[in-house]
Amino acid sequence: MDTKKDITLDIKRLSNDSNYYNNVFKKTEKILSVTLYILSETDENKKTLLHTESIKEKALKTQEAALQTLPLQPHEQTNGLVQFQYQLVAFESSLRMAQMSGVLAADIFHLLHDQLDGVHRYINNHYVKKPPVSVADLTETVVERTAQAATSHNSNKAKASAAPRRSQRVQIPAGDISTDAYLVYSQLTDRAERIKTVLEAKPQATIKDIAEVITDVSEKTIQRELNSLIEKGQAIREGERRWSRYSIKK
Repeated sequence: MDTKKDITLDIKRLSNDSNYYNNVFKKTEKILSVTLYILSETDENKKTLLHTESIKEKALKTQEAALQTLPLQPHEQTNGLVQFQYQLVAFESSLRMAQMSGVLAADIFHLLHDQLDGVHRYINNHYVKKPPVSVADLTETVVERTAQAATSHNSNKAKASAAPRRSQRVQIPAGDISTDAYLVYSQLTDRAERIKTVLEAKPQATIKDIAEVITDVSEKTIQRELNSLIEKGQAIREGERRWSRYSIKK
């Protein structure tokens, strides 16, 4: 006698991922709702109409793109989320144009931009696995290639066959404000403000609490930024070592 068994397929879609749903989809919905509310409070005239209509159009397309990500399965997620990110960029560009034309206040634009940037970072850190190329990576590559070219030139000149040595990452002394140091580290200048934002939202936070929000830097880097904020009198620490908790100094 044959026994038939029910076969249950476990299909993992993004709609079943609570982290994605709350940190990407719902957050995008809130950003779009706030944007449309702001537009409803904007006086329409010949100057504003072109920009407000463009923003509304991009907002609707972004909402459609967000909905289209929910049924994505694991093998579809990378391509689907990248397409969604392109739509987010188009939406942000319409906001930037409105701000540059004086239709959207600068503080409102920066608020919306920061929220959109948070959505991008969450997608990149949790779903699009390949990390972007940083200025530091480019600097290291240039140094390595320069060293290899110099070694090759000396090798040919001396008719030797020595292999080029791998160059180490450039070490910039603390306090160095030279052009190279600024070029390498300028993209990291917002760390302190991001950490302060987390502490304002969650007082008595541990380093692990902060690292769960700011996922693109290491816990050691967060520790150094916290020490700097404490030295500047902008943050306080309670407890020692693993029991340390941090808050904004009022």
